[in-house]
Amino acid sequence: MPPIETRPHPSKHRALHATQPFKPSQIIHTFHPLILHPSLSQLASVCTHCLRPGSPRACSRCHAAYYCNTSCQQAAWTAVHSKECKALQQRKLGSRTGADLPTPVRALLQTLLNKEIEDGIAALDGHTEERRKTKSWPDLEMMAMAAWAFAGRQGESNIRLAVELLCKIQTNAFHRWDVDLGQVGVFLEPTLAMANHSCVPNAVVQFVGRKAILRAERPIQAGDEIEISYTGAFRTIPPSPPGQTGPVNTHADYTMPLSARKEALEQYSFECTCARCKGDLNVYQVRTAYLYPSTYSVADVSGGDEHPAVTDKTTQDVAARYTAEPARLPDSLPARYAALKAQYRLSRRLADARLWAVSPVPQLLAETAIYFAERDDFPCALAVTALAATSCDPFRYAAPFHPVRLKNLFMMAKLLANTAEGTGNTAARGGLDQKLQDTLSNIDQVSLCQMLLIMVIKMCPGELADWELSVAAREMLADIGKLPGREKELSLINAWAADGDAEASRLFFEYAVVRQVGVLAGIGMEVVGILEADSVSKG
Repeated sequence: MPPIETRPHPSKHRALHATQPFKPSQIIHTFHPLILHPSLSQLASVCTHCLRPGSPRACSRCHAAYYCNTSCQQAAWTAVHSKECKALQQRKLGSRTGADLPTPVRALLQTLLNKEIEDGIAALDGHTEERRKTKSWPDLEMMAMAAWAFAGRQGESNIRLAVELLCKIQTNAFHRWDVDLGQVGVFLEPTLAMANHSCVPNAVVQFVGRKAILRAERPIQAGDEIEISYTGAFRTIPPSPPGQTGPVNTHADYTMPLSARKEALEQYSFECTCARCKGDLNVYQVRTAYLYPSTYSVADVSGGDEHPAVTDKTTQDVAARYTAEPARLPDSLPARYAALKAQYRLSRRLADARLWAVSPVPQLLAETAIYFAERDDFPCALAVTALAATSCDPFRYAAPFHPVRLKNLFMMAKLLANTAEGTGNTAARGGLDQKLQDTLSNIDQVSLCQMLLIMVIKMCPGELADWELSVAAREMLADIGKLPGREKELSLINAWAADGDAEASRLFFEYAVVRQVGVLAGIGMEVVGILEADSVSKG
């Protein structure tokens, strides 16, 4: 029996259900796309077939598709490109070519040219009549007309079919995210599209190459409906070396304010009625419903039900009143620093109440860490990232294996690689700089970096081992393994990696990881405190 099946639902039309039980972190099913296409903004920077970042070469005929190697080009030609290549070579709508077409138009063009794709999405809901009443309807009609023209179809009366197909694509496609680039494309698979939304999901979707992997986030019993978040956001992290990226890419995820979530869900023509939305619960209140072992977590939040945001009405009111969507920051470092200070001033009540996990504070911390990394101030970037990894992530995303949490672990590891090289080689300027230098000197940074990488790898089993973050972690870990004179440290780390639940391993992990990251997080609070004080004094 397949592990999942689609069943009728009294209010949601259809729903995806489990046919067997699943434990948290277990892979439920792997999906292969009916439609997978890069975003227009990333067209020349990722492979059109596998979406791997790099420097792909353009198709010599249409110059509207790019491939990383001959194998991908041949596979794409067989799958769909042979049907669209000639159409993309034409110039339609003035001087525009196929390379100029927006992503939804390209996806619709493939659908119009490939009967298999058209038949595959025929039974999906597009909410066409609801969309007809929205302000985006003229744009949908224009995109449908563009795809119809490039497909060489005749007769305006049949454009209605194109609009309906486009609505189905828009309603059911997933944003395909990359670790460093953010949104790189769209992914559509009809069965996965049957999974309904909840802001308290019991499963999460991860993209690995051309595949979408559905993974249990909470215990799921046979017969349970599988619910995912339609608004999950994955933030970018600095590539190696840090300092080569702009501000964080974010969009409204299920930890954002209720108003942001409602706005993000408008395109799906429904209003979420999950417990988080009905009660307008803060992230700490929602976190109490999750129980996870702390074997591979840098923070023990088992007492989360005692957090003031759960037990104290005044703190709950602060969380509700001052939560907000994060503002987009400027690209230039001086302007970004000024904007960060202004945002900290607006969020001061949340920080003062230690409501680190309430938006926009998590996004501010991520932006602050990247700001310091771009200034090559890796110790401050590390301290702020540690604060986010211990005081934000475990409350926003309860599962230790959640992609956002793993990305922050990896970011800490990369920053540690830089601080380990720089500790003791530069003169501290006193004050907080000196404290950071002294703290880092007392930490086995190489071992901490190694253990964080092992955590990332261990939480990416099976097909998830091919996830670009897991691959990068293994490569980095292999480089660390070449360092000489670390036999004693490696024996302890290897014993912990082999059996993390053993008493000796738990004690070692508590000392070598949890305590050290906690110390860095404490300094991260001081870094934020200085920014807050600076913003208040100059505000």
